[in-house]
This record gives sequence, C-alpha cells and structure tokens, in this order.
Amino acid sequence: MNKISFLIMLIASLFGFSQPTTNAPTPTKASADVISVFSDAYTNVATNYNPFWGQIGNVNPAFEAVSSSGNNILVYSNFNYQGTELSTQNAASMEYLHIDVWTSTAGAVLKVSPINNGTGATEFLVNVPIVSSGWSSVDLPKSAFTGMTWDSIFQMKFDGQAGANPSTVYLDNIYFWKSPIDPLADATLSDLKVNGTTISGFSSAINTYSVQFPQGTTAIPQITAVTASNSSASTSITQATSIPGSATVLVTAQNGTTTKTYTVNYTLSGPGVAAPTPPARASSDVISLYSNAYTNIPVSEWSASWDDSSVTDIQVQGNDTKKINFTNFLGVQLSNFVDASNMTYFHMDYFIDNGTDLVGKVINTKWSNHANAPTPGETSAFLLNTIPTTTGTWVSIDVPISSFDNSPQVRNSLYQLLLISNLGTLYVDNIYLHKNTILAVDDIATSQNKLLFYPNPVNSGDAISIKNKIKSIEIYNVSGQKVKSANSQSISSQGLTKGVYVIKAVTENGEVQSSKFIVK
Repeated sequence: MNKISFLIMLIASLFGFSQPTTNAPTPTKASADVISVFSDAYTNVATNYNPFWGQIGNVNPAFEAVSSSGNNILVYSNFNYQGTELSTQNAASMEYLHIDVWTSTAGAVLKVSPINNGTGATEFLVNVPIVSSGWSSVDLPKSAFTGMTWDSIFQMKFDGQAGANPSTVYLDNIYFWKSPIDPLADATLSDLKVNGTTISGFSSAINTYSVQFPQGTTAIPQITAVTASNSSASTSITQATSIPGSATVLVTAQNGTTTKTYTVNYTLSGPGVAAPTPPARASSDVISLYSNAYTNIPVSEWSASWDDSSVTDIQVQGNDTKKINFTNFLGVQLSNFVDASNMTYFHMDYFIDNGTDLVGKVINTKWSNHANAPTPGETSAFLLNTIPTTTGTWVSIDVPISSFDNSPQVRNSLYQLLLISNLGTLYVDNIYLHKNTILAVDDIATSQNKLLFYPNPVNSGDAISIKNKIKSIEIYNVSGQKVKSANSQSISSQGLTKGVYVIKAVTENGEVQSSKFIVK
C-alpha cells in the first residue's frame, strides 16, 4: 500500500467520511402502498426539487455515492432549509413519512414537514433523528405531524435551523407509505359519490365528510354510488332525511366481522341571516368601504389586479354581502387617498361556514398608507391579526386601531386594504373605520327634516304610511340600530316591541327626512 492511500485511510478513520460511500437501504414497500417524493425505487411525484424560497444552499438531485450504481441521492449543500414542489397528492390514507438521511455533522438539526393546502394544519415541523456519518432510516408517524390531514399535499419542506453554521445533508427514499390491508378484512371504500359526483378530497382513510350546498337548497342530497375497495365487501346506505342532515355508509368486509362507517354531513354554505346592522353615526364619524348602513367611499377595485383571490357580490336577506374566495390575499384598491387620521376604530363583520376546520387558520387585515402623490407608493402599513374561533354565525371585529401591529398606525393617506387568509371562503360585510360614537335617538330625529307619516302612536303589527313620495324607509331603535327597512310608501311595524323608534325616509329628490314615533 502506498503512502498516499495509507494517509487517506488514516484521515478517514480519524475524522470519518464527509459524504456517504454506500447507498441507503433499498425500499421494500409495495408501490400501491407508497407515494414517493424522491426514490429510484418508485415513480416520484415531485415536480421541482429546487424552488427558490430564499434558501442559501444548493441542490443536487443526481449525486451517486456508489459510482455507476444508478442510485441517485438528493444533496442539500450549505443547507439551512429547502423546499420541494409536488403535484398535489391526497395522502390521507398514508400512515408514515419515510426518509433516509446521511450527514457528517454531529449534532445537526433536521426537521421536515409536508405542506398541505386542504383541511387541517398547513404544516408541522417534526425532528428527524439522525446519526453522524451513517445512514439513518426514519419512519415518522402521521400522528407526529399535529393537526395535519395530508389530504392535499403540494410541497415538502426540510428545515436545518442551522443559523450561522449550515451543514450538508444527503437524502434518499423520501416517501409516504401505509401498511397493506388484508383483503378479507378490508372494509374501506374506494369511491363515494353524492348527487353523482365523487366527494371532494375523498380518501378511503377518511371516515367523515362535510358537503356544502348554497343557502336556500331544499332538495335533500343523495348518495348515488359507493364502491368497496374489495368487491366482495358489502355496503348499506342510510340517506339523509333533511338538509342540513347526515347520511351514512356501512361497509362490512368479506370476513363478515370487520366494519367501517362513512358519514357525510350536509350543510348549507353562507350566512342565512344578514350581518348585524351597524349603529347610526354622524357621517363625519365614519369612513365606510362597504355597508348598507352608511355612505361608502369610492372603491376602484374589490379584487385588484395584483391579488390572487376573487370576490362575488351576493345578497343575504336583501342585504349586500361580499363572498371572498381566497388563495392567499384579496386587494381592495381605493379610488382616492383617504385621510383617516381622526378615526380610532376598525369594524368588519365576517362569517365562516359551519364545518370549516379552523386549525391554523387566520384572517389578517392590512391597511396600506401611501404617499399622496400622482405616483403613490406605500409609506407605511398596519396589520390586525385575527385567529377565528367561531363558525356558522356572524362575528364582528370592532377594535381600536391602536391594537394593530406596526405602531404608529399612520393613516393620513390610506389607499389600499388587504384581507389575507387561508380559510378558502369568507363572507364579509360592514367594513369601515369610525370614531366610536353613536347618535342618540334625538340626534337622529333632529339631524334631519321632519317626516310626515301616520299613525303615531302605532299598534305593533300595523302599517306606517308616509305622506310624501319616497324611495326608501328605515326604522331605528333607541340604540341607533336599524331594525326594519322597505322600498315602498309604507312599512309594517310587525315585530317591534313597545317603545320609541325613529323612522327615516329618502324622498324622490334624495332628501333625507326623519321623525320619532311610538309603538304601543
């Protein structure tokens, strides 16, 4: 043995190898039980092993530890964190994430998470136990990824958390897997259709589903087809008897003893009642972007060209409402610069559909202040972070602007509003800034011209008729809240309790007139 070879062996024995010289163990799982991200043993679903997410390192997906072996290894050099993009995968039935990893850095930290854009948590980083200068074959159970369903995985993330000392890691055989099922004991479905369409996000491993229909739907949905994974298994369907309501499918395996029940909950999407009516306020005390209760400032775009979401105008009980379908954020572009320096509170009503998984979900509101110039640019911004906790009912955000992040909250030239959320669908109404002042009943009545109407007092349930030609009528209670409205010459007092109210009308020439009346 020559001296150079001996020296190399001596150094290697003293300090260990800086890269693997052997391949990771060859996987033995059946392809039917695997979704592979990176492995020569399977067909991979990755589409990009090196998207640029601001990482400092480099990626090589074709390193060979054993020359000419045909086994590729994924190398992250100078690694701090790294992402991989996938074709979207429903991995809900998978039980483990497998990774083979090699590093020479003793004590290195390696964390991993799939990234999901379906139900449940978006991501949850889990430690990958590793040894130094040797292959670590790791199977991480799905339960370790708290809150994740894996029903719509579109990215993977590895996080070295290395700070100023990034390391190099070698990865192979990154795949999701599940245990094979005994055909005789297989009580799963491979398909489940409602009204002729497979349920969105269906997986044999998911037992419970929520299927939404628009408000006003009266036809009871029907399970129209089920397919057992084992054709020798039997199924029994119990249809829903109402909407909202639930249907079930009982699957009995071929062995006659193993069973599994799938439940489909039918819900109605969107609010069934209008958002709460805001209190009466002086026009100088409100800057409203969207509300039937106030005069709104001009908005040039409710879904700006620079956002990635969409908005639809709907009506709920005759009240204008916005339905937002989020990808990431919605941009609201104002027509003019708005000085809101005197406003002290922000208000918005929002509604989240029943059955929405709120784990990891947020609604963030960002106001953008711009230079008041022909070519504006953002000079400052302030952000409200909201963690939703309630579904199926209107929730009112009414908070001091001082509670927003990024103090001071400069608002002398507001030009944009951003709504940022990962909820998917959100309904909003009554978006405005205000001074937290409310008009008293006497203020409402005396701030306008007197309205001529009859009778007064009125018996609850009787109609109130206006003498002059008008476009619309509104009734307010003593708290300044609008309780009834109509677009006619009369309005019913049905439902009003005894007490004092204010009736306000808009005449044909646009004049606003009001007066007090009594319900006896």
